[in-house]
Amino acid sequence: MTKTKIATTAEVKSDKVLKTNANGQSVLVAQVNGKYCAIANKCPHFGLPLAKGKFENGVITCPFHGSEFEVCSGKNVKWVDSFVGLPIPNLVKKAIAMGKAPTDVKSFAVTQEGEDLFVDA
Repeated sequence: MTKTKIATTAEVKSDKVLKTNANGQSVLVAQVNGKYCAIANKCPHFGLPLAKGKFENGVITCPFHGSEFEVCSGKNVKWVDSFVGLPIPNLVKKAIAMGKAPTDVKSFAVTQEGEDLFVDA
């Protein structure tokens, strides 16, 4: 792993995720309760990007299938709950999940040096 600069503190707004790159990996960085956090920009359901998902209270929602992930830990808190933002019944949720079990998103520890933010990637 290589220590990689992903952003500056000025670039990270408290109510949004910032899409950036770390050694060729797409990464989302956010500030949650004064702490800088980063996860992979890749939903484990189908590998689709999370960057355009709703970000609220430290949780990002996959814009495609509604899965939710904590940005500071990558922990999955809800699995396949909608289809492009529209609620779906439980039977359909199982079909859209396609047998995939709830899975966490890869998270990265963020270190700060002055105004610069880094991850090991």
